[in-house]
Amino acid sequence: MYRRSLYTVWKRTAAPPTMLIFDSSSREICTVKRSSTNTPLQALALLNEVTFVEAARVLAQRMMLEGGSDPAQRIAWAFRQATQRAASAEEMALLVKSFQKSLATYQAAPAEAAKLIAVGNAPAATIAPVELAAYTVSANVILNLDEVITRD
Repeated sequence: MYRRSLYTVWKRTAAPPTMLIFDSSSREICTVKRSSTNTPLQALALLNEVTFVEAARVLAQRMMLEGGSDPAQRIAWAFRQATQRAASAEEMALLVKSFQKSLATYQAAPAEAAKLIAVGNAPAATIAPVELAAYTVSANVILNLDEVITRD
C-alpha cells in the first residue's frame, strides 16, 4: 500500500496529493532547496491521514512491546526513538498527562478505541485495544513534533 516517494507513480497533470500538501517541488525545473512552510492543511494531514495514524499505531505497539513496563518508560522510549534525544522533564510531564487523558477517554468509549486501532493495513498486535489507542494518541503527538517532521 505504501511506497517510497522516489518510486511513486507521477501523473503529468497532478502530483500525489500528500506530496502537494508538503510542498513537493515542481518537476518542470531543477530545485536546489525546497521551501519550508507550515500550513493548517499539513497539520490536518499529519494528525488524520491514514498513513500517519497507522505509523503512530505501529509506534504505539512497539512502545508497549519494547518500551518498558510503565507509561513513563514507554513514552520516554518512543520519544528517544523519534527524536534521538531524551525528553525534558517538562516534555515528559505533558506527554504522560496527555496519555492519561487519552486512556480515560478510551476507557469510557472502548468502541472509539477499536475504531482508532483499526486504521490502516498493518496488522494490529494482540494488545489491549483501549491501552493501544491511548498510546497511539501519544505516539501521534510525538511524531507531530516539529523536530520530528522537519530536518534542518
